[in-house]
Parts: sequence; structure tokens; C-alpha cells
Amino acid sequence: MTVTLTSSKLTIEDILWTSRQPSNLNYLRTNGFLFAVTKLPKVSYFCQAANIPSLTLGTAIQQTPFVDIPHPGDKLVFDQLSIRFMVQENLENFMELYTWMIGLGFPVSRDQFRTYVNTYADRYPQLKSELPQLSDATLLVLDNSNNPVAQFNFTDCFPTSLTNMEFDISDGQAKYFQVTATFAFTSYTTESLLTT
Repeated sequence: MTVTLTSSKLTIEDILWTSRQPSNLNYLRTNGFLFAVTKLPKVSYFCQAANIPSLTLGTAIQQTPFVDIPHPGDKLVFDQLSIRFMVQENLENFMELYTWMIGLGFPVSRDQFRTYVNTYADRYPQLKSELPQLSDATLLVLDNSNNPVAQFNFTDCFPTSLTNMEFDISDGQAKYFQVTATFAFTSYTTESLLTT
């Protein structure tokens, strides 16, 4: 069989799949990750799931008498960062997040925020932030051999929600709590850790 190309821009090698075959045929695992929030070491240790938030680029529409023409927008919108973690028996990691949210929301008095900021400064002296109510986070992606291949760095995170824990004795089985926390953040960057 003879293949004849009418375009001078393409060659047989450009079209055949063998010339476009990737060097790495392994798939990314859903359980190949490590997640860490600087201010939540115990939550990080028990983390069971984390996401890479979606991002959306808006469009600017140019009006014309005919079909409107879309152009790339100038503002990215990031979805929220979400994690799920196992709750320790003594609620220590749950309280890390609870205390952070109470400090941010100060439901009783403004002193709660001040107390939280001072506690933060004493607990994490290595962090020199102008906004001590925020924290950075990192999601490390691992390959099939558990070697890091990529790093996602989230800037200026703070928790926006923490799901409930419902105790129930009717089932008769011992189940362990997992709760979900969501975070807002300014932006995230990606970094390849592959050595070439």
C-alpha cells in the first residue's frame, strides 16, 4: 500500500504513531502523593486525599455585527483546595484546624484573633509572615516507585470549611472518622522534579 501525502508540511514520520510514542507509558496513581500544610503538621500526617484545584480563565467577548469573537481573558479563577484526613483519637489534628478557624472568625471577641496570632508566632517562629493567619501548602506527586515527580505549591492558604463528625452507635461496627477541609488560597505554582 502506498501512502501519498498532499501536504508538503508533513512527512510519513510525522503521521505514524511510532514516531510520536512517549518514552514513559506509566499512568499517574491516585494514591501517589504527599500533602503538607505548614501550620497543620498532624493533619498533614493523616491526610488521605487531596486535590489539585481546577482553574478557569475567563474570556473577553468582542462584539461584532456577526458572530461575537472570544479572546483570552486576563483573570484566572482557582477552585478551592480540598483535603480529607483521618481524625486522631484525641482529636489533636481536628483541633489544629478548629483552632485556626476560630482564630480567623473570632466568634466571641477580637481577642481570639490576637491570641491565635500570638500562639502562631510562638509555635512557628521559623515562619516570618506579614499575614500570620495564612499558611503555605505543598502537594508532592509521586511516581510508581514513590519518587517525587512534581510539586504543587499553594500560597497564602486559609481554611474555609471543616465538615462535621456524626457519632452513631446504631451500626454496631467501629468506624473511623474522616473529615474534609477546604482552603482558599491566592494562587498555586507547579514545579517539575524530574531530572533529565
